[in-house]
Amino acid sequence: MPSSSGHTHRLPSVEKGREPDVTAEAIRQAAPFVPQEAFFWGVATSGYQAEGGYNGPGEPLNNWAWAESQGDVVPSGRTSDFWNLSHEDFQRCRDMGLNAFRMSIEWSRVQPDTVLGSTEGLAPDGEPPPFDDRALYSYAQRIADCRAHGLEPIITLHHFVYPAWLGLDAWLKPKTIDHFLAFVEHTLKYLLRSLPNDFGCPPPRWFITLNEPNLQAFNHYLYRIFPSGRPIGLEPTVQCLAHLLEAHVRAYRLIHSLYAGSGVAPMVSFNNYASDLYWSDTAMLDLMFAPQRRVPRQTVRDDLTERAQAFDERFNAAKLFPRLGPRYFFGQWIKNFHHGVARRGFKGPVWDRLISLLYEKAEVPLDYIAFDYYDPFIAHALRWPTWHDFDCRKRSFRDWVLETMASKWWDWHMLPEGLAFFVKHLGRFGLPLLIAENGMALRRLPDNRPFRRKDNLARSQYLREHIRVVTRLVERGQPLIGYLHWSLFDNYEWGSFAPRFGLFSIDYTVYPTRHAVDVTGDNPSATYAQEIRDARAQLAGAERRAGKKPASGKQDDTVVQAADAGATPAFPTEESNITSTDNV
Repeated sequence: MPSSSGHTHRLPSVEKGREPDVTAEAIRQAAPFVPQEAFFWGVATSGYQAEGGYNGPGEPLNNWAWAESQGDVVPSGRTSDFWNLSHEDFQRCRDMGLNAFRMSIEWSRVQPDTVLGSTEGLAPDGEPPPFDDRALYSYAQRIADCRAHGLEPIITLHHFVYPAWLGLDAWLKPKTIDHFLAFVEHTLKYLLRSLPNDFGCPPPRWFITLNEPNLQAFNHYLYRIFPSGRPIGLEPTVQCLAHLLEAHVRAYRLIHSLYAGSGVAPMVSFNNYASDLYWSDTAMLDLMFAPQRRVPRQTVRDDLTERAQAFDERFNAAKLFPRLGPRYFFGQWIKNFHHGVARRGFKGPVWDRLISLLYEKAEVPLDYIAFDYYDPFIAHALRWPTWHDFDCRKRSFRDWVLETMASKWWDWHMLPEGLAFFVKHLGRFGLPLLIAENGMALRRLPDNRPFRRKDNLARSQYLREHIRVVTRLVERGQPLIGYLHWSLFDNYEWGSFAPRFGLFSIDYTVYPTRHAVDVTGDNPSATYAQEIRDARAQLAGAERRAGKKPASGKQDDTVVQAADAGATPAFPTEESNITSTDNV
């Protein structure tokens, strides 16, 4: 029977005979497609949201298993069935002319438990389950197949979820950091050995250790969007966030040590959800850079407070919003409140431990800066109370009120000028920049009928606006190295199938077949392919005008440099809502 989402409740995640031919022999025989430039044009996915095969009988269990089994959220089921359809999906990417693919290696599949235990998780003296090298071999197959299709794999090691045997609130425990590092070490040692020996291809070079640590902490312990067994509050939020950041720093050092003799220089980062609230985003980067900037350890908090003020001044000078109306004043009030609360929350032993770790070395534990750009502006966080898209899951009265007033995925505003602001802002750190996620949501009803956005925005228009801004920024010398669209196909969005982010749409009432043309008649995958072709031509022309040789196919080439001052702006168009190229 279909569930209330229109998704078949528990379809099999793996069927015999349907596994694609991604054996070592088949991959070696594939003719590789060689990308023609260094800039990454790609898509982003995550395992739990796309693979299928979690939290059902006999399947690996993660920290959403309790919510799924108790009916608090729609079960994920086989979602987009990427575990079985990855070969075809890589071919779709190749057909679009992409050269990068972000995917995750799911901890709960690599170190699985199939019996749901206590929400408290593993006892302090308990032994974690063994690693499943069969799962790692399957991931190695997919990474090799990804490379065979000319796609640079960008590997996420933790995309919000973790094994259920760690308990519901794992990141409140320091011991989880040690378990995570053991998973990272075992996984990378396996890939460093298996990919060259079994598949004749190099191991992955690009890593994201933790996906959106800022949003993970907030969604568990402030917004209660993610499952949690603790009451909401500032203390668990900052505890979770500090432990996640400590896990990143230690994983960064571990990855570099594991790769030391491999001949491959790893590129390691984490990706925050971009936000105009300083302490929710930029403060974490400033903290990572503090030892290198020689900020005295005892004055780190004062340094961040000064930088918070400077960030707000730059943001206000960008004039992304008119300084009138309730939205602007609401945003300013939230920011002032946020500064006070954040300064108070940035004290305590959990932060002292992280700062001590950072000051052990004068290195920056980042090789590049990855960030996700959606609608990062707090002024857009609330809407007038609306009930037509109310999600009738189990909710408290507080959650019910927030559900009606908080902006949903399909309420997010399109503001490509904001992307330009964040690129310029993050470019100040002097590292390469990767847009690790960018996309927009449509809404689908349980029977797959479309529900139009209030702004009538189509995905193709969204793509055009943002890709043209990206191209202008690269032309003008910003250190962008790539753009990854979220996502290749519709998938499971944290308890629901209603938000649709895919270049290819899926009708979950039937089967997760990918459809290039969605129910509104839009074909965003074709639009993305055309925009990429145009962008490549534009950037090659800018290089020729600048007297430079076009970028080669080497993925570690320097990012495309700025064209001379007289270069033609990228893709002027009547349909653009960008008011002035000065914003870029």
